[in-house]
Amino acid sequence: MNIQAPGSPKIPLLLTGVTATLSFLLLVYIHSTSQNALQKYVPWVDASMEIKIEVALAHLWLEEVMSGDSNESIDVVRDHVENAKWYAIAILDGDQNEQGTFLPLLETDLRLQVNQILYMIQQFDKVIEERYTSAVDAGSGSDLDQSFDLLFLNIMSATAELEMSLKQQIHEEHQAQNSLLLMLMLAICTMTLITGYAIWRFTSNRSKYINKLAVAHQRISEQNAQLKELAHTDQLTGLPNRKMLEAITNQALSRVQRKHSVLSLTFIDLDFFKPINDEFGHNVGDKVLSNFTKAITTQLRDGDVLARLAGDEFILLIQEESEDALKEALDNIIARIQLRLEEPIISAPSEIHIRCSAGTAFAPRDAIEFEMLLHCADQAMYESKNRGRGQHCYYEPESIDQAELPLEASDAKPDLVTATE
Repeated sequence: MNIQAPGSPKIPLLLTGVTATLSFLLLVYIHSTSQNALQKYVPWVDASMEIKIEVALAHLWLEEVMSGDSNESIDVVRDHVENAKWYAIAILDGDQNEQGTFLPLLETDLRLQVNQILYMIQQFDKVIEERYTSAVDAGSGSDLDQSFDLLFLNIMSATAELEMSLKQQIHEEHQAQNSLLLMLMLAICTMTLITGYAIWRFTSNRSKYINKLAVAHQRISEQNAQLKELAHTDQLTGLPNRKMLEAITNQALSRVQRKHSVLSLTFIDLDFFKPINDEFGHNVGDKVLSNFTKAITTQLRDGDVLARLAGDEFILLIQEESEDALKEALDNIIARIQLRLEEPIISAPSEIHIRCSAGTAFAPRDAIEFEMLLHCADQAMYESKNRGRGQHCYYEPESIDQAELPLEASDAKPDLVTATE
């Protein structure tokens, strides 16, 4: 398991940037929508202007028709009046023509103004018909003529007022939209900053938690490694224990069968170790075992394996291409070990000397399984003890006496354990 904490707040910065971009796009969309909403007023303003134009044309053409200066009929005047009515109704109820689409006007005050204009146009239409049908009595300066001019002026004034009201409405809504957009922009910026800060804090805390988790995981891994080492290592000497020895030997036996090489298993037992424990105590005995381990280890080659089987019993594994080469290497190692053991194993406060007996079995000659190979080496080691201890013997089934010598035999121990002050 590999736990890594992020080294820099790139993720929150990226998320903040994405949030800001999306917020900006939303702002543009809302602004565009607002502008489109304001566009609904434009046709109404155009319609109010068209009403003025149509009424003015109706007034002009009526004067032309009544004076006889034009060949046009009264129908031209009526068409302009109808057009003015149509624009007023289009503002109120909605409609469309070649100029565009008119949405219904919903504002109550503005609708009231349009209704008044529509009513005046209808009255204007009646006056036109009366004036046309009563051409003699409707001359210049007559009451009908004055009523006609007054209605015309009222319509033009009311339409101009409607146009100004619509433009004022556009201006007010435009300001309201700008204020809303400004507030929305500030809100989005604030939200973006808060979101970015929150994400940064979250990522920062997450980084701390991951670091703590990584440290805890490292400690657990180290503890597991220590436990594994404790399960496979002898605590006193630091050598592989019996469980680890068996695994190493089985791997070596597999290589022997695969590569047709030779493996030796040497069973080493300290001579008269029990009297040392009895006389000097177990602390000194442990020191003897520890120093003995160091003494042997310094004589080994790279690849040779030394393990502690139990108590004062050790196992030495050596592998070579042939049995002759293996015997030569093993004899040299045993000779160096025996030479080293001629020196005191402990020098102070008392000199303690120790010797060892060793027996060796070969794989695949003597056995191809760990337990059997260990048994053969054990038999060879007891043959060494039978020959006077401090010896090294190879396993030879026909020459080894199967009677085992007790490890704690106390007979004849000349100078094997000595203590001098």
